[in-house]
Amino acid sequence: MTSDPEATTGGLTAAEAAARSALVEVQGYQVELDLTGLADGSSFSSHTVIDFSYGTFEGAGGPGMTWVDLVAEEVAALALDGVLLDPGDVVLGNRVRLGPLGGRHRLEVAARHRSGLPGRGLTRTVDPADGSVYAWTQFQPYDARRVFACFDQPDLKATFAFTVRVPRDWLVVSGGLASATRQDGDVSVWVFPPTPRLPTYATAVCAGQLEVVRSSAAAVPMALYSRRSLAGPLERNAAEIFDLSRRALELFGSTFGRPYDGDSYDHVFLPDQPGAMENHGCVTWNDEVLFRSEPTAERRRRRALVQLHELSHMWFGNLVTPRWWDGLWLSESFADWAAQWAAAELGVLDGRWSVATAMEKERAAGADQLATTHPVNRPVADLAAAEANFDLITYAKGACMLRQLVDLVGEAAFLAGLRSYFDQHAGGNGSLITLLGSLAQHTRADVTGWSREWLETSGINTLSLEVGSAGDRRTSAVLVQGPADALRRHDLAIGAYRAGPDGAMVRTERIDLVVSAERTDVPELVGTPVAELLLLDDADQAYAVLRPDEASIRNLVANGGALPGTVARTVARRTVKGLLQDGLVSATEVVEFAAGALSDESELTHLRALVALGAEAAGPWAGESERGYLQRRLAGACLDNLVQAKAGGDDWLVLVEGLADCADSPEQLARVESLLADGNLPQPIRWRLLTRLVAVGAAGVDEIRVEQVRAQDPDAHWYAEVARVAAPDPAAKDVGLDLLLTGEGVPASVLRNFGPALWQSRQDAMLAPRAAEYPDRLAAFGERAGWAAAHRVALFAFPTVGIDDVFIQRVLAIATAPESPPLLRNVLLDQADRTQRFIEARRLNTPAHPH
Repeated sequence: MTSDPEATTGGLTAAEAAARSALVEVQGYQVELDLTGLADGSSFSSHTVIDFSYGTFEGAGGPGMTWVDLVAEEVAALALDGVLLDPGDVVLGNRVRLGPLGGRHRLEVAARHRSGLPGRGLTRTVDPADGSVYAWTQFQPYDARRVFACFDQPDLKATFAFTVRVPRDWLVVSGGLASATRQDGDVSVWVFPPTPRLPTYATAVCAGQLEVVRSSAAAVPMALYSRRSLAGPLERNAAEIFDLSRRALELFGSTFGRPYDGDSYDHVFLPDQPGAMENHGCVTWNDEVLFRSEPTAERRRRRALVQLHELSHMWFGNLVTPRWWDGLWLSESFADWAAQWAAAELGVLDGRWSVATAMEKERAAGADQLATTHPVNRPVADLAAAEANFDLITYAKGACMLRQLVDLVGEAAFLAGLRSYFDQHAGGNGSLITLLGSLAQHTRADVTGWSREWLETSGINTLSLEVGSAGDRRTSAVLVQGPADALRRHDLAIGAYRAGPDGAMVRTERIDLVVSAERTDVPELVGTPVAELLLLDDADQAYAVLRPDEASIRNLVANGGALPGTVARTVARRTVKGLLQDGLVSATEVVEFAAGALSDESELTHLRALVALGAEAAGPWAGESERGYLQRRLAGACLDNLVQAKAGGDDWLVLVEGLADCADSPEQLARVESLLADGNLPQPIRWRLLTRLVAVGAAGVDEIRVEQVRAQDPDAHWYAEVARVAAPDPAAKDVGLDLLLTGEGVPASVLRNFGPALWQSRQDAMLAPRAAEYPDRLAAFGERAGWAAAHRVALFAFPTVGIDDVFIQRVLAIATAPESPPLLRNVLLDQADRTQRFIEARRLNTPAHPH
């Protein structure tokens, strides 16, 4: 299957890395990159000087051998301590063998390279809007070696001094302020001083005909860069990005007891960056976050959380770096936690933690029930396995566990422990053991035992309430925890609710519990009315799958949206979604729950989550014969509530998005057309509305062409493609599948919209043969475009209709093939799991007499 041997051999193993770092210490790198060839081609060159020591540690033994990592088209010259080496003798694959060694050494390597796939080493991007060229690096986890010779592992940190040669009209951005620039004919030479001690993956160079906006309002100079075609959005977004960066740098510096250690802090926005990357002082983003029209409050909040996540990495990951990739959560879980914490401190989120954190718990719990769940902190054998570790367990679940740890030890003790951690390991490396040691200095809580229970074991517990009754009263109540062989301690509350005289739900009692056994009696519920709704985890404290008693499930579906308090309503929605995923409630019940709850919901993030839940239930979870009715039901509820909402307000826009996803009746489609005629909607919502009209055959290529011109966006052609592939036309589907799985594929920023547009939930018969092609074409695409690209396609554009048991078996066969790389294997196993759940739900819930 794979043409890249490192995809299956793993590249670098944990054992190799540990053996090398036991003998090698790197003082610094001097890296000169000549990027002038990228103006009209794909070639560039590097000249690297590495100062390092070998075997100078106590007990290291005598002279020995090691290697430097390098991926290059050609190694032009090599010298060790001034002695020329023959590349033919010492270069083996992607390693430069060195030895015998002992003491201090200087290695010089000159090499020629080619720009690679987006997000792998150095990427060359050409803006289709005006032909401008941009070059940028992405090194995590193991791709610095594609740009310069290095010891490419996280525990061999060093300083990096870059010198970059570029065409005269290009700008260069790296991890600090340039110390000098000079002209050499048609070439500009940019010189950057040494960075703080960093892992190789946290360094960066970006260059090209960049637009720039600068700010000196903060103690640390800042700048924002983008392609020239986005100069307007860059200028309009700058003040908000600068302000949050300034306040967050001050907050983290004071809270962690160490100011940011860079001399500048820049953002570079790029069209094909797969997401965002925390390069020290030079954060790169996908430039979709430069809003081209007025964003919704939800989009603004999501960008702020990513911004805070990447900024916190200047401490978590850059200042103190995990020793190996088993400690990835020490960077990513902490960055997710820090983003939520800082967002609450800085007023980005409405509450202390808000509904946003509950959404993260929901995502984590979903991932923890899939086939590839794993401990937050787990052994990682090699770099291929490390790439597969960038998942929701490492990010979302780890952050949830950290919030639990804060509750256990107290926020003051937790922050004091972090300050000790940074003091003791700044400029170096950390691990689970060193982190727990720092925390233990400030608390009497058993943090080691907590870690064993929550970080070092996999899976999620289910908490089920079993109730006995006689007449209208409960006679017994037991909370059952499973699985029996993996019990944990859970702190949670059970809220008892009933309908008041005015029909509103009122809490009559709250019972606080500590659950650690397999069965825990709840005597407080004995004798209480059966008609009450019992809400498990009423205060949203627990990390568990929640299974109420049968009477409460029925009451929850009927009245859960009307519970008092955002937290209770959030828990109700999360519980209902879990019941749907386990086949305990039908798609019809969930759509009715969501539609009925819209009028009672005042919290914006939860309103959006309700609409999304309803749309999902009416799509892949519903039987084919039910989808039309359920989508009309949800769209009708959105339309009804639009009348009550303030036109143009954030809640109004969320309801418009729901209408855009589900409109089906003539009245609903007419409203979609009238909204498009208005002209004042944010452009992303306009594209969603038009895509819906195309999907039901109410609009076509002419309307798409008009909207593309109207958008005045350099990426409008891709959003036009999204609309085109939604059409109920076999030719459009074939074009869409070809776009998805040939060439470099669909840009990462477009995939989230492209996938749902292609796999329309009302086009089963047309899509079935295309779904059958998908698994084999995906594997072939991964070989050509890289496994990271194939992973993204499988994650965001996986078939949800036209699927059956044969499709699942083909997906599993590819996932479990010996040559399948971990990155592809994991995502396919998870998608097969989800697909099986969809199919089972459709079988269970398709009525004999559909609507």
